[in-house]
Amino acid sequence: MSYEKITILFMINPDPIFYGMMDQLIIETFQKLKVNLIITELEELSVIIGNENKYNLMHFQHMDTCLQNITKITCILILLHILLKKLHFINLPQRLPRCGASFSLNTFKENLRRFNNKSIIKEVLGYEGTGVKLSINHNQSMELFCKSMWNGEQAIIQDFVDDTIGRSIRVLVIGGKAVSVTEFQDNVDFKSNGYSDDFTIESKMDSDKKCEYFQIAEKACAAIDPHLTIGGVDILDSMKNGMVVLEINSWPEMTFSQEATGLPLLGKFGYEFIEKIIYNNRDRTNST
Repeated sequence: MSYEKITILFMINPDPIFYGMMDQLIIETFQKLKVNLIITELEELSVIIGNENKYNLMHFQHMDTCLQNITKITCILILLHILLKKLHFINLPQRLPRCGASFSLNTFKENLRRFNNKSIIKEVLGYEGTGVKLSINHNQSMELFCKSMWNGEQAIIQDFVDDTIGRSIRVLVIGGKAVSVTEFQDNVDFKSNGYSDDFTIESKMDSDKKCEYFQIAEKACAAIDPHLTIGGVDILDSMKNGMVVLEINSWPEMTFSQEATGLPLLGKFGYEFIEKIIYNNRDRTNST
């Protein structure tokens, strides 16, 4: 049987000692099946994901094949968890900030031209704003990326939405349903969760846009799991770009939102967490 209409992008494992023989056997197997096999290495690979003019881009460095014309692509990749989450948003109408991951200096340099001078450089393992830096030009972006590489850290580059400095909307979604919305504000730090002396959280439960915020957040979480136990959806309410889904926090801070809104959010989360355990145990029992 021939599979000539199938294209497989196969990445050689970065550990050639342990996986080298298996990689070679897999490649030979695909070749015997006559698939269109594209072989690459981690250093040659980069990914850019984002919504531009209502369509999403995935760019593979050194690969000229148009992805839309390929019947099927199987990608064996090592990717960042942030980018993997963004892949779930492929059918959402909301814009996403363009986001790129590179695994070598050369691919980062090549992809940098797709981003504006002002960009966000974000370390993957940071949280609560740590490891998030604002670059004012491409030279600084290169410097920040190099420093991350030297420190053994993985960093991504992301579009900077310049008319939402120090402000973001946080919607808490519990059990797939939006339950609260607040606005994070900081007039000192460009990050809305910078926790400077000026940092405040304000309830938006009475906002005219509450239903819109809730709808966007629920759709974003449903793209990952229709019954997601908890997700903290960060939305940038931009005059120039409209509603921009920044990210979903898998373990969001709840006490600030509870204090700002006066809602029993921790109780809602505790109930949903227990219900999820009961549901999962019931599934396992029925399957046996």
